[in-house]
Amino acid sequence: MTPKLPAEHGPVNGADDTEKTRRFRVVAPAPTDTNVPAHEPTPPEPEIPEQIHHQTAVVDGHEDRYERWTEPLAAAEQPAATADLESAEPDRLAPLPRAGSDNTDVLQAIAAVMQEIAPLAQTPVDDAATTRQPEPPAESESERERLERLLKFVARQEPGLRWAVGNREDGTTLLVTDLAHGWIPPGITLPAEVRLLRPDRRTGNAAALLGQTTMSATYAPSDPLGWATDYDVTDTSLQPRELPAVDDVGWLLGEATHWRDGLPRMVHTLAKAGAAGTGVLDAEIDILRVYLDTSRYQLFAQYPDIDAGLLLNCLLLAATEGIATGNLVNANYHFAWFQMLSVPGAGGWKAGP
Repeated sequence: MTPKLPAEHGPVNGADDTEKTRRFRVVAPAPTDTNVPAHEPTPPEPEIPEQIHHQTAVVDGHEDRYERWTEPLAAAEQPAATADLESAEPDRLAPLPRAGSDNTDVLQAIAAVMQEIAPLAQTPVDDAATTRQPEPPAESESERERLERLLKFVARQEPGLRWAVGNREDGTTLLVTDLAHGWIPPGITLPAEVRLLRPDRRTGNAAALLGQTTMSATYAPSDPLGWATDYDVTDTSLQPRELPAVDDVGWLLGEATHWRDGLPRMVHTLAKAGAAGTGVLDAEIDILRVYLDTSRYQLFAQYPDIDAGLLLNCLLLAATEGIATGNLVNANYHFAWFQMLSVPGAGGWKAGP
């Protein structure tokens, strides 16, 4: 006789059907280890997947089939990631050395890693790139281009004058203007590659003042100058104005500016102060440069026929400005020209320095 179930657990399909379809899960008790001390808890057993087995049990005269999870999976049936991890080479999983350890170990570890990733970093070689010829170097400046560059460098500073530049037989490059017998006025920045004529009386245009040259270039007002960026950079220097030193140039300059007609009184004062080295105020130098610029522009306005007295005063102003600012090269250059041109009838026509 089938026992009845309590009312609160009454099955939906009836007692007979429930007894026939009910399943049980039998869990074997975990074995105990009597050798483990009581105060040390037994670590939990790892969960291992189990296989399902169907078994039959008899309950109250009825056979019931139930499922039991028993034996773990075989090693061959375990996930592939676990097997790979266990079989991995120890060297590949070894940690890199810490910072501050021996540099040799660090380099060996880096080399091992680079060796592993080297096949991935390989890229196809561009045959066209390896066979491409290097670009030829830029062509150097020709001698004609060099002369044009030097000529236009000075002509841009005073485009109202005639200029000429040429290579002499001795290899020097001569620069001239026919403003005053080959004298180069103040305010012109000169290329380091050129030389200037020495003080003397000369006649003729700029091309005639050059004399014999192996190659030359000339400029006249209104000739095209182009752009400065069309040419290479030109190095500048004070050296082209260097001349043999005038003995006691400071004292002679003071004497030449004393009671000189057409010169302000302060020019003589600044010439003496510059020669004595007592110092000149910046404001005084600014005023002196105003006088110098005025005299120079008056010469350019008279060009090509200039007044001799105005030229000599401009030379003294330029020499005074040089000695007052400590530029002895300029002071000596302009005063040497003053000495030559202030002597009536001195010298003769020359085509060379």
